[in-house]
Amino acid sequence: MPTTAEQLLSALEPLPFPARLTLTAKTARRLADEGQLAPLLADLDARGPYERRIAALAATAGRDADYLAGRLADLDPVVAGYALRAARVLSVPDEAVEAAYDDAPAAVRHRLARLLAAGGRTAAAERMVVRLREEWGDGEAARLLPACSPAFVAEHLPELAHAVDTWTRLAVRHPDPVLDHAEAALADRAGGRQRENWWRLHATAVAALAPLRPLRVLTLLERCGPDSLPSALVRSLGPLVAADAERVIAWITSPHRVERRYEPLPPPGVLSRLVKAEPVSLPLLGRHWLRRDRHFAALLKAMAPARRPAFLDAVATAGAHREPTLAVLELLPRERRWEEVRRAAAASTGEPSDWWDDLDTLAHGPFAEARTALLAAVRRPDADEREAAWPLLVACAARDGGREAMGEMLEAAARLRNEQEPVRTAAVGALAEVHPRLFRSDDTALLDRIAADALEARDGSARGRTTVRTLAERVLAEHAADGDAALRDWALRTLERIAGRTGTPDFGPLHRVLRRGQEHEVFAALRPWLDSAAERADFRLLLGLARALGPRARKMPELQSMLAVALERGDDETFEAAAGLWTAAPATRDERVGRIVALEPSAVVLGPLRRTLALRRTDLLDTLLGDAPPCGRFLVRGARRPLPDLSVSGRWLPRQQEAAARLAGRTAADVSLPLDERAAAIRAAAPIPGLGHALAMEHKDDPDVVVAEAALGALPWSDRPHDALPALLDEAGTDRARVAVYAAGRAARLTPPSRLRLLLLALSAGARPAKVTSRKEAARLTARFLPPRQAVDLLTRAFHSSVRPPGRSGRRGPRPAAAAR
Repeated sequence: MPTTAEQLLSALEPLPFPARLTLTAKTARRLADEGQLAPLLADLDARGPYERRIAALAATAGRDADYLAGRLADLDPVVAGYALRAARVLSVPDEAVEAAYDDAPAAVRHRLARLLAAGGRTAAAERMVVRLREEWGDGEAARLLPACSPAFVAEHLPELAHAVDTWTRLAVRHPDPVLDHAEAALADRAGGRQRENWWRLHATAVAALAPLRPLRVLTLLERCGPDSLPSALVRSLGPLVAADAERVIAWITSPHRVERRYEPLPPPGVLSRLVKAEPVSLPLLGRHWLRRDRHFAALLKAMAPARRPAFLDAVATAGAHREPTLAVLELLPRERRWEEVRRAAAASTGEPSDWWDDLDTLAHGPFAEARTALLAAVRRPDADEREAAWPLLVACAARDGGREAMGEMLEAAARLRNEQEPVRTAAVGALAEVHPRLFRSDDTALLDRIAADALEARDGSARGRTTVRTLAERVLAEHAADGDAALRDWALRTLERIAGRTGTPDFGPLHRVLRRGQEHEVFAALRPWLDSAAERADFRLLLGLARALGPRARKMPELQSMLAVALERGDDETFEAAAGLWTAAPATRDERVGRIVALEPSAVVLGPLRRTLALRRTDLLDTLLGDAPPCGRFLVRGARRPLPDLSVSGRWLPRQQEAAARLAGRTAADVSLPLDERAAAIRAAAPIPGLGHALAMEHKDDPDVVVAEAALGALPWSDRPHDALPALLDEAGTDRARVAVYAAGRAARLTPPSRLRLLLLALSAGARPAKVTSRKEAARLTARFLPPRQAVDLLTRAFHSSVRPPGRSGRRGPRPAAAAR
């Protein structure tokens, strides 16, 4: 086991990224137990970014709180991230957290605020609220309120409420002070627009309070509630219903509320809790929602079917202004539904304008009574009317479920060959909605004719083929293992026809259709077809099935074995598709990627493999980034290598980072390439530690504007944005200011205020040549990222330096108070 920095770095060199983390952690724990961790950390910390990040990981694994306490505000986000995560579980003193705020950039202060807000440091948070309010203003102080004690929050919330931007977190941590503040704030807003604006801004926070203080939230809604129901509150009605369902219904149905045209629908869980509570006023809610078909149907659906007729009668007795049953016929028990249909049919006037409504109602009745009208409707001369009638005929036969009804409906559908495509698609789509257990072996001839007519139609469409595929999928999922070989074979034949028409097998999302374990039965049924195709080196059916099974395919060893065969025997297109599917399972991905690279080294340029190499199998990156390109099937000699994802280059070894930066630099410097491609290489390389910054600095003065501006825009995305800020502000007086000055905003967020003040002072006071818009942006950065006192002082100087002498025309510079605001 390594004991020194050199030994550790040498041991890490040949390992992939996960193994490097494991070895570093094990070494750190062993050295910590032996009391020899500190020299290792000191040696690593004195080196480059790669070694400093290893030191931070080792300190975290070795639980070295003293080392990490001094790096809470480190400008390297990875090092600071290790320190901040460790501070949540190790005994890092509060004083270290408070000291990290000294001259900390805005981004670091935000990370420290999240650490304090995580809890466990109440005293430190309260001290920092007072300090930050004095130094940085109310916004910074309010961010720490969730970490404080309830008494402290109750005392300071009235003064800091205007600056709170994390109301939900604050409400969860301190429900009573937040509710007290809400009651006081709404009392000052008697109604109208001010109250509605308050609810628009705070509805999510009040919704978070519902499970914690349901009765107080109900009281707040009753006394000072909004005129309309906010979506966040509707989704959180469950705890309020559990507390007092009667009061919830009274509030929803209150005549004093103003209903919006589109009221949000409560989730099914809320409606189920409301129904189970059995409030006496539930029929009043049904009557209230009669004008909203979706709401009324959802409420009825939440009830047990046996309760629905009595509830409808109660709604009608309560004085309903419209007939409640016709809108929810689908949800009624059969006998009650038929009774309502017959009553509606008897009351129908037969007006032509009511044709559709009458037919829709009739389709919910017995098939024997509706068949004549429905069959006549699907033969009407107007195509739009036939398109609307076919789903009614199919649904009516499916609700009946009898063999006579299903047979007559399928015989009618078998005459769709010469129909228009929209009509045919509507009919087949309705068939796809029928539960497949209603089909029998005797129906295969009719189903085969329906599918063939749809797929062979001259005016066929992708939508029509999708409906046929859905029908076949559902039949296959239902009958794959029940012994009904006729229907199973019909479904497989139909899917094969679709593949023959489009050239690609498309099974759709089978993993969402099949029951658990049924994928093995489908695979067994398809196995003869798969083996036959594999003998011809045709793996399209295999790849289509693997895609359709999605995550389930990962746990099917025989299918995975066939994918491995496809890698060995398939063409280039098959190889790439099979590689992506074979390496889809995270548990085996690393090992299989290694096997693929050993089989075909040029496969490292394929997208799925490049992602794995960049994230985990970093030990194989040299194949892609080495001096000799991996020429082969997928990379012809002389072609440029695609780069891996450089945003994760922090996981790589320094030599791999240098190789990637070198390749990106060649692309950026190649004037024969398109400008956009050169610019993209600079932007992509920016995250490479140290080297991305250097590459962008090298090209920031490129004669091509696109390349130069890409370099300036990439600088703040490097690992040293604070070092890029001077170079960006130097462009404030040039034509590149349109990019550089706005890129400086991100760099300023990561720059210590003491350094930022000096840089902005020179720009704001006119010491540097700058455009007017650049000086305005400098004023905004000053007000945003400097302490208020320093910002006012700096802006005052800028204001006086920009005032023109008497007699000169022109506008004055920005007023300091306005800019500070």
